[in-house]
Amino acid sequence: MRNWYRWLWAKALVRWDRKYTPKVAERKRALFGQLKGEVLEIGAGTGTNLPFLPREIHFVAVDPNPFVEPYVREAAREQGIRVDFRQGTAEQIPAADESVDAVISTLVLCCVKDPAVVLKEVLRVLKPSGRFCFIEHVAAPPGTSTRHRQDFVCPVWKRVADGCHTNRNTWEWIESAGFESVHYDRFTVDLPIAGPHIAGFAIKAAVG
Repeated sequence: MRNWYRWLWAKALVRWDRKYTPKVAERKRALFGQLKGEVLEIGAGTGTNLPFLPREIHFVAVDPNPFVEPYVREAAREQGIRVDFRQGTAEQIPAADESVDAVISTLVLCCVKDPAVVLKEVLRVLKPSGRFCFIEHVAAPPGTSTRHRQDFVCPVWKRVADGCHTNRNTWEWIESAGFESVHYDRFTVDLPIAGPHIAGFAIKAAVG
């Protein structure tokens, strides 16, 4: 990916976050507000989740785009949270085995090439009994008008929106990833195409 595109995408994320975050703020607060210890976010973007995290945590931000780092650091400074920015991908998370207490993913699993690889990495870096928290837009039910639109626009959408798939059954990937338990609910955000969402958490087994 060219640097000019990465720079432009970082700018676009700022505007997107301002519109999107209020729509899911209460869910973020419920999912992230009680996390403790070492919390790693894949696809950290501009640090939009930092206001919903406790100040006592150590935040590890992972993102392939180096141009988002200043936004992440500024958001962390405003919240008084220690941050460690690591440039890297969700497919190869730059963290040691069983080194973090929680992993966060918001609107990331729609963009990665292989969700199974990403979720395997999430399990690898999580400590036993660690928690994976997620908010993701997903495919609408088959046969609905929304699903028809998602299927129609996906080939173009993923080319202009950083690889985003509009019609991915993300819950199936999470359910089959190997977590001890998975808990989520479905809801709809007032957005065209990307309205159907899931939000929840999955727990890694205490013993391998």
